[in-house]
Amino acid sequence: MYSRLLSNLCERFLYRASNSVRYSNIKTLSHVANKNEEKQKVEIVSTKFPDYEVIYMLPFAKQACSLNVIKYRFTIFVGVATPAIIGLHLTSILSYDVISVSIAIGVLTTIWLHVLGILCNNLIGYVYLKLDEKKVILSYIDYWGKRIDLKVSFNEIYPMSDNPISITDSLYKKIMLTSRTKNLKINMKFGQIIDVDKFRCILGMA
Repeated sequence: MYSRLLSNLCERFLYRASNSVRYSNIKTLSHVANKNEEKQKVEIVSTKFPDYEVIYMLPFAKQACSLNVIKYRFTIFVGVATPAIIGLHLTSILSYDVISVSIAIGVLTTIWLHVLGILCNNLIGYVYLKLDEKKVILSYIDYWGKRIDLKVSFNEIYPMSDNPISITDSLYKKIMLTSRTKNLKINMKFGQIIDVDKFRCILGMA
């Protein structure tokens, strides 16, 4: 009698457990589907170029710009402070050890910022597209952290798939233009492609 009762209880428990698991899976799948639908509906609208469509953006563009701005300001600071420190030494206010250490720290920090900023120089933060006029705006960060909005036509851009293999491909891809000698950089690892088909059509890779 007890064994039969125990078996009935086990059957009821397994039935309820299977139903709860099935219900939770259905709920989870529907939740994920709703999230995917919401992501697909999200459209990035540019306030600076409302007539253009955003097809690529780099979420860390502000941080990269800040790094180049810090590099710019610190370079000016070191350039101004170094003669002042030397002048204080000549007037016997600061010792030779103090000025040598101060200048060495300033120069080494400046070099480190410039080396680190190589990854952020000419780095594209946004790619805007106006399909009817066949125009593209490449918004990139220059050497000193200034945003440059470069407007070019489709035929001025070399496809990235035609670029020669480079050791820096794992860090960034090069954007080569017929209208300028300096190449731009685009980060494919951390960048967000909004429209894959249009991005591939314009830049030749996605």
